[in-house]
Amino acid sequence: MNKERDIFRDSLREIFLGSVSGACGKLVEFPFDTIKVRLQYSQSLPHPLYNSTFHAIKKTYNNEGIIRGFYKGLKVPILGASMEVSCLFFSYNLSQDLLKLFNGKKLIDELKISEKLICGAFSGICTSFVLTPIELVKCKFQVENLKNLSNNNNTSSANISQITREILRNNGLKGLYKGHSATLLRECGGSMAWFGNYEFIINYFANGEKNFKPSILQLMIAGAGAGIGYHCTLFPADTIKSILQTNDSKNLTFTSVAKNIYKTKGILGFYSGIGITLFKSIPTSSMMFIAYEKMKELIE
Repeated sequence: MNKERDIFRDSLREIFLGSVSGACGKLVEFPFDTIKVRLQYSQSLPHPLYNSTFHAIKKTYNNEGIIRGFYKGLKVPILGASMEVSCLFFSYNLSQDLLKLFNGKKLIDELKISEKLICGAFSGICTSFVLTPIELVKCKFQVENLKNLSNNNNTSSANISQITREILRNNGLKGLYKGHSATLLRECGGSMAWFGNYEFIINYFANGEKNFKPSILQLMIAGAGAGIGYHCTLFPADTIKSILQTNDSKNLTFTSVAKNIYKTKGILGFYSGIGITLFKSIPTSSMMFIAYEKMKELIE
């Protein structure tokens, strides 16, 4: 009974901590993510709208301003980030507890890094089912202005509710999972690298010390390493996902998009937006793990 109560209490804690840390990270990340998605959408067009990351930032600012250009559609990602990260930490820690119990270990025992990598992959798979509908609406919303501007359309953009209703009306619930295979692949490998890098760096700093409490600087370094690992692992899957979710064609598949990218842009086409993505991953992941670990210390 104690173990069950411990798992239940810890699970509620992870959901709360993940929600808050996810929201904090999204506030830092969102402007960079907007540019990344636009770069990925742009390179899927016959005539790309941007020739560099800086060009995309400049055009977005000149045409739409800061709030409407860089923070358009923030409400859904804030909610989505809270749900995503809470699910991520919840499933990661729950899978560790279940693995310990399955192997006859105590809940306070530590797992090997290799075992934590498996738990990270499992948490990514679980999170992909929450994340796909949220990212679909977010990506469509982020490029809505871009489509209007490229078509010289001055009408107001659709809002989040309208986009969601249109998806459901045209394709039902299944439509909300467009691009899920790419999201699942990205999250499985990316989450494994995210948690794996973080745990490895924290273990390095701990140097065998039990009950080690990392400093703010150490959390920043470990968080930055986690973010870089996440995005470098399966970024091509993220590019395919963004194109699938921002394109209105019903005939696109994971394979057809991958073939078209390689045929028209080569290997580098899979990495459109990687620069700004890596740039954003450092402060975002750092903020998330700082918020998570410091709040965890306060409530324990």
